[in-house]
Amino acid sequence: MSGRLTKTLAALPAVAVLGLAMPASADEISDFYSGKTVTVMVPSGLGGTLGLYGRLVAEHLGDHIPGKPTVIVQSRPGGGGTKGAAYAYNAAPKDGTYIAEVLAPSVFAPLLRSVKFDASKFQWLGSLTPRPAVVSVWHTAAAKTLEEAKKIEIPMGSTGLGSETYIIPTLMNEVLGTKFKVVKGYKGGGAVNKAMEAQEVSGRMQYWSGWTAGKPTWLRDNLLVHLVQYGGVIPELPNVPQLASLVKSKEAKDMVAFIETAPKIGMGFWVHHEVPKPRVAALRKAFMAMMADPKFLENTKKRRTPIEPVSGEVLDKLVADAYATPPATIAKLKAILGFK
Repeated sequence: MSGRLTKTLAALPAVAVLGLAMPASADEISDFYSGKTVTVMVPSGLGGTLGLYGRLVAEHLGDHIPGKPTVIVQSRPGGGGTKGAAYAYNAAPKDGTYIAEVLAPSVFAPLLRSVKFDASKFQWLGSLTPRPAVVSVWHTAAAKTLEEAKKIEIPMGSTGLGSETYIIPTLMNEVLGTKFKVVKGYKGGGAVNKAMEAQEVSGRMQYWSGWTAGKPTWLRDNLLVHLVQYGGVIPELPNVPQLASLVKSKEAKDMVAFIETAPKIGMGFWVHHEVPKPRVAALRKAFMAMMADPKFLENTKKRRTPIEPVSGEVLDKLVADAYATPPATIAKLKAILGFK
């Protein structure tokens, strides 16, 4: 190197010298994604609410990722979202070309039962919307208030142990004294809804967006009675109590706070912890830009899918807080839910 060039470099700010030595980050990201295919994995069937949000991301995210890769959607249902999460964690590409949607209760599954992933290591891109939830019964149910549900056994439909349709009524039985009889084994939320309509069961836990997008006529025709809400405030239900406000002991409040992590995450998307940080940052930026895109918002309006953006950084903190729950509280919750 000539003396003149050496003196020139020495006189430059350090950032400028680094800039001469390293390609621009945006170019690196664009070069990586150009010509590639990115997969958005939905941990359920594609016909339900989760699939609807996953397909929206697959349709629009590629417009905002540098290099404009092709984006496709993939369905990996089963295990209350844990099968898809395990695949994304262990077998899928770990380079930023595989994005996983989360079935939110699976985030705390590693603390409650044996699964093949560690959700505390997920790198979150963001969430399309939180999903505050309700416990509701059919309008002909034998109990139409919480006080009545403490005296009368009410059958509640559930898809299985890992689902909030099981977790929430079971926890309510313990901390509030309700007498819900949880009927497990329904193949998806649609099957639970049919069972309610046929009065095989009297009610279920459901995300509010699941009712507004999936069964708006039930709401219009007042076919549901809502007993309790949790995981956020539902403006349309000002007179329905919050679960957290009904429990008394600190231990019970901690358990409810832990469970409320899932609806607060809502329609979240993540990538593997080995994805390089610059690509994670680019994907986070693309995800937030997508949610502000007029074309995307017009599409969500047509499909009646609420959008309330949550950043990846906020989800990082939510999950970290859940994983900091005292071990004794987790142990008690496992015992209540019957997890070994």
